[in-house]
Amino acid sequence: MIYSISGLVLFLLGSAHSFLPTSQLETKFILFLQRVFNRKPSLAFFREIWFLGRTPFALVILVLLTCLRWKSGLVAMAVFGITVGLEQLVKGLFNRQRPFAERAEIKMLQPREPHDPSFPSGDTLRIWYLALILSSVLGWNVPFGIGAFFLALLVTLGRLVMGVHYLSDALAGAGLGLLGASTTIWLWHLLQLL
Repeated sequence: MIYSISGLVLFLLGSAHSFLPTSQLETKFILFLQRVFNRKPSLAFFREIWFLGRTPFALVILVLLTCLRWKSGLVAMAVFGITVGLEQLVKGLFNRQRPFAERAEIKMLQPREPHDPSFPSGDTLRIWYLALILSSVLGWNVPFGIGAFFLALLVTLGRLVMGVHYLSDALAGAGLGLLGASTTIWLWHLLQLL
């Protein structure tokens, strides 16, 4: 329940960019992050962990989960597919430009240039979805949970550092990821799969 509420709050906070004049503030925040982290070791680190939020990585993890626990994995894949479909629908509705495309002062530091809309962040959605469902599958193992959530935070931060998302994009993406994961966990409990 707490993850559902948190996910909804984060998504609504992220969506506020279309109602509030936050663009200048978000631009300043990205520029600040790019000044702080635009050094070889830290930028290389964010580029290295970027793959953790990518679709192929998420699919590999979900296939592995399905191999280990086929019913739980199939439920997770179905909810993940619906969540990603919702993300694509929202991207189409908002059609927000990427920060580097909208603001000349923001550098695109990601290895490959994205061409889809910015809002919400799909990579952020995927990493938060995986962090929460894997923590649940492992019985809420405290060290794993802390590590997974810390890694999700770093991947989320990397989206801003690399200039490909605004903070509101990342908040909304994390919110969708948490909503999808909490739905998956709820279904697992309902179907007695945990």
